[in-house]
Amino acid sequence: MTTPATLKASFRLLMTLALAMGLSACASMPHKAPPSSNPPPVETATAVSQTPQAERADQLMITGHYQEAAKDYIHAAADVRGQAQLDYLMKAAQASLQGQKPQVAILLANEVLRLQHGNTTLRGAALWVRAQGLMDQGQTPSAKGNLEEILTITSTPQEVRARAMGTLATLYTQEGHELTALNFLIERDSLLGGDAIAENHRRIHALLDQQSVAKLQNWQGRSGNPLVQEWIAIALITRQNPDPQQRQTAIRAWLAAHPGHPPINFSDDDATAAGASALNRAPGGICALLPSSGFYGPLSQAIAAGMETAAQLRSGPAVRILRSTGNPSYTAVLFERGVREGCKIFVGPWLPQDINAVAAVRKPGDPPVIALGTASDVRQPGLYTLSLSRDVAARQIATQSYAAGYRHAYVLYPQDSSGAAIQADFITAWKHLGGDVSGVTTYLPGRSLTSEAQQLLSAPPGRHSFVFLVTAAKNANSAVTAIRQINRTVPVFSPALLHGAALPSDAQGLSGIESVDMPWIINPGQSWPQASLLLRTNLPNASDAQWRMAAFGLDAYRMAERVLDQDMSGSLNGATGVLRFAADGRIVRDMEWMKVENGRVVPLSGVPGPGA
Repeated sequence: MTTPATLKASFRLLMTLALAMGLSACASMPHKAPPSSNPPPVETATAVSQTPQAERADQLMITGHYQEAAKDYIHAAADVRGQAQLDYLMKAAQASLQGQKPQVAILLANEVLRLQHGNTTLRGAALWVRAQGLMDQGQTPSAKGNLEEILTITSTPQEVRARAMGTLATLYTQEGHELTALNFLIERDSLLGGDAIAENHRRIHALLDQQSVAKLQNWQGRSGNPLVQEWIAIALITRQNPDPQQRQTAIRAWLAAHPGHPPINFSDDDATAAGASALNRAPGGICALLPSSGFYGPLSQAIAAGMETAAQLRSGPAVRILRSTGNPSYTAVLFERGVREGCKIFVGPWLPQDINAVAAVRKPGDPPVIALGTASDVRQPGLYTLSLSRDVAARQIATQSYAAGYRHAYVLYPQDSSGAAIQADFITAWKHLGGDVSGVTTYLPGRSLTSEAQQLLSAPPGRHSFVFLVTAAKNANSAVTAIRQINRTVPVFSPALLHGAALPSDAQGLSGIESVDMPWIINPGQSWPQASLLLRTNLPNASDAQWRMAAFGLDAYRMAERVLDQDMSGSLNGATGVLRFAADGRIVRDMEWMKVENGRVVPLSGVPGPGA
């Protein structure tokens, strides 16, 4: 028989485990999680008489001190019994999840699942928290099982059921089971309303648009859901009828010929434009004006994926993509069309000629614009600049390093046009500040850099020196190893463009690099736990450059929200660095500085000082 003393001892053990897994008593700073990454959990069934510790925990939750709140809820649970105990444990699990401590949240949810007896509402709440925690840790197969069980519980609220179906659709798409994902998206349609239906339709269209005609034809006989069959049929009709009027006529004819099918819950606009790019058709207050042709096409696709991911995670305004063709006149036309059709803010244009074209037709009362590049002499109220150019990171290393007291730079870069451009931008900025270039050496990517490092560092670097290294992930380890064979202490600063697929498992090879352009790619949990997961669904075979642009898409969306809210104060800890508005309309992006400890990337509070 379990005694009160035994129960209390088990809670002491639970508290000890929670503390060991990171629920520190010192973690009293607020932790503001993305609003939609942890949707409202299933409410517990009973109201409890609050203990003083629980009341304090409630206040801590309100002020964003989630980890402290979780601690107090656990202590409160140890002092009560029955339903109140389970409710406090459940609140502790939810607080831990919001405080970005998924391991602790899973531990507490497991305890609730162990102790609950037939309380399906409480079980659903614990399963939801455990699923979110598992996804934050990358354990998607286990998370999927928890989400599917939630759907079998009849007491699961409609909102949570819809969220679970949407997440399952993402996970099944990621696994290559697109038809299963399509079934989940279409089934959840009846649970939604208002703007949520439009967003769900956008996802359905996007999924269908990605499939070949042959695959859609194969799917026609594989789903027993008549609504799924109807969506697939309309997608096929759309492929065969690019003209809008012919398409609408064909869709009506198909519906008339299949009277047994319940009508799809979509608007006339959906029926008219179904199957066309969902990005071009989606209503939304944030409009991205991006080049779609040539070299810029895949990069624009990545920016769009980042913006859409941010919209989904934050439950913010939908994104509408306006695709330009490289003709500045047409870009200006698209901008004016977007203004007429209700765009509240534009992200883009990107190319200098397009920025000039938009600036020429933009009126004082038109929506604000966040340009993704620079154009000489273009200054307008409401026109902001968030430059995507790789030279920004190079110039920032020069500026921040000089401000920290460095005076001598040794430059090592690859023999290609990109490396040459980046190092040239760095050297120009560095010399303008008064810095000394003590050596410049090039290398051939993919080869040993030993001789190049010896040549570069033939004169021993002093305390106020650093190496400016231009590299990609595949050359980083070789470059750092070669430098360290010559000098073990000289700092290495790099605007490296690092791919997310190989890291952080081999991050140890980057030990010695004190800065990096895209730290979120190395360790996505540092900034936005679920962004990487969702982006891999939309960009399954992304290149280094696309990952970089996707990160900018995440940040561009959030800065657009700031502009819409007229909140230009403070800074934003974004995916690409710390962003803030400058007085001249520029959006300044300060690079993250970091070090590698035991294969893990650890951000620093600022640029390492000379000799540090």
